[in-house]
Amino acid sequence: MMRRIGCAAAILAIWLLVLGAAAGLSPLTPLVPRERIEASASEFRVIVGGGVEDGSALRVGAIGDDGSALQAHAIDAIDAADFSTLRYRFDGFPRTLELSFVFRCAETPDDVQAVTIPWPGDGWQSIDLRAVPGWRGKIIEFGFSEYATPQLTPESVAFRPFRFDGAALWSLSWRGGFAALYTSWFGYTPWSFLSVSALGPDREAAHAPAPLPFFVLGTLASAFAAAAILRWPRRMLRATIVVALAALWVVLDLRWLHDLGAKHAFARTVYAGKPWSERERLAPDEDLTSAAEQIRSYFAAQPVPRILVASDNKYVFLRLVYLLLPLDAAPIDQATGLPWMRGDTCIVLFRSTLWRYDEARGRLVGGARALAVEPVFESGDVHVYRFRRASR
Repeated sequence: MMRRIGCAAAILAIWLLVLGAAAGLSPLTPLVPRERIEASASEFRVIVGGGVEDGSALRVGAIGDDGSALQAHAIDAIDAADFSTLRYRFDGFPRTLELSFVFRCAETPDDVQAVTIPWPGDGWQSIDLRAVPGWRGKIIEFGFSEYATPQLTPESVAFRPFRFDGAALWSLSWRGGFAALYTSWFGYTPWSFLSVSALGPDREAAHAPAPLPFFVLGTLASAFAAAAILRWPRRMLRATIVVALAALWVVLDLRWLHDLGAKHAFARTVYAGKPWSERERLAPDEDLTSAAEQIRSYFAAQPVPRILVASDNKYVFLRLVYLLLPLDAAPIDQATGLPWMRGDTCIVLFRSTLWRYDEARGRLVGGARALAVEPVFESGDVHVYRFRRASR
């Protein structure tokens, strides 16, 4: 009996050390936070969007003109190094929205910093602020921003009212460290265009190390500790390791399947129960899709020219080039000055400040380049020009 108790204690100690290392904790770290800043949602000011107090909570029922909502809470200057854990709680937070943690430092009060954090889900969630870029110096304000998940959610269907319950800042502790580790490893994160697979890099900041190495280390160390304390024969040790690793494989696969199911739940939230004609219109980048349709309509009644696309945002012009297929479109920076630029070449500007049309000279100016063009189509943020002769 004593050996079994000792074995259980040893395995518990092994997993505490392994998970503590994954969470960046040490044996000297306090079990519970020594310092806390607790803030109910009613203490937050609604900066963007609309919200009303509901007891100690805050019901956010509207977004701003830019499609986002923002709530902030001003505090007396605190040392960021003294508070390493953020805890937050929302209720009914839609899967179609992304959540960011925003804060301001006393050293740069005009610079608001924002980092994407895990989707709130149900109950309290936590993140480790030590890995958040910019969480340094004196903090004078913090809050949360909500907006349509970039590159995934159509803005027209993204927002649904939700309730914000509260947030807290904790000093470093085993309790807070394990809570942040759990959120990072098992919290839901939406699809990411950074990878072609569901196992790709996660989008939020302050992400913990991958769980696989720590799980394998803990499993093997536990098996060897049990064999040493309980005096197992080698055959039993080998069988235990095989069974333990197989069980670990199942656990990690279930974790992956749970995350995959949550990702598909997002897709069902947006598209389920809608006819195909409506689904087709619900593109993540509705503004780009609309712009591409306008450009297509303009060129539908004339010979299809070569098209050069310009926009300040790299993703925007690459996405627009894709949406214009099968038209012969390419980024303007890869084609300016080439000899095939002649009268049948058109230039499309979409929300571009790097290029401007000089009406007096009849030229499109971008930095040191000037292209002789004439405007042929304009609609909102879309400007189309036809090339007249070589640039100078």
